[in-house]
Amino acid sequence: MNPSSAPEPEPVPDAPAQDDAAVAGLLRQAFTRVAHDVTPSPVPLAAVRRAGRRHRRRRTAALAVLAVLGVVTVTAVTVGRLGPPAAPRVAAAPTAGPAPTATRAVTVPPPVASPVRVVRSGERVDVGKGWTVWLTRQGKHWAGQGGDEDFRSVVDGNIDLSAPGISHQSEGDADGAFHSGLYYGTSQAGRVELTGADGRKTVAQLLELSDRPGWGVWYAHVPPSQDDVGLALYDREGRLLTDLPAVSRDRGAPGGAPGTP
Repeated sequence: MNPSSAPEPEPVPDAPAQDDAAVAGLLRQAFTRVAHDVTPSPVPLAAVRRAGRRHRRRRTAALAVLAVLGVVTVTAVTVGRLGPPAAPRVAAAPTAGPAPTATRAVTVPPPVASPVRVVRSGERVDVGKGWTVWLTRQGKHWAGQGGDEDFRSVVDGNIDLSAPGISHQSEGDADGAFHSGLYYGTSQAGRVELTGADGRKTVAQLLELSDRPGWGVWYAHVPPSQDDVGLALYDREGRLLTDLPAVSRDRGAPGGAPGTP
């Protein structure tokens, strides 16, 4: 018999290894029994949901900040590349069709009327209460209800047309008085004002010829209590040019008191 062909004897298992395997099996059985006896605790779903919401809010806020930073960065880069903004273009107004009507009403003040009425030579002016006045190159003419005509010359040398002046004639009765006269020496006459003894003021009407010879006629009606009046001549800016104090006059004297032009 060949010794090399004889079967080798099986190794004898190590005793300690067998003991470890047996112990492991016992432990598994014990753990299995314990696991079957353990009751699991409830799952904290509310806490899990709160934690999830907090996580989502933090993530959304972080994304929003990143988005804003991105927009600012892009804007800064774009502005830096483009430079200062160009001036806005103004569209040309259309040439066809009328301009649109403004919706807001604009108040236009009426033209200022001239204080002087311009008349033709010889033109008779009805000045009220039966009196008529007209002007010629020679001077002032007037007539009352009786038809008698009176005249005050501007060419007889008694009037100095180089300096502002004023003259006065008056006629009246118990119903009132008619005052009239000349003003001269200015091309800017604006107002003749009468002041009665009681302080009441009356503004006269003014007449001039169309060629503005440097003189004109004024006239006014006043109550009987204002028969004695003072006169003042103003320019169109309201400046006093000359005045004539009140002088007592006899009613029915067309030429006024003695010494009055």
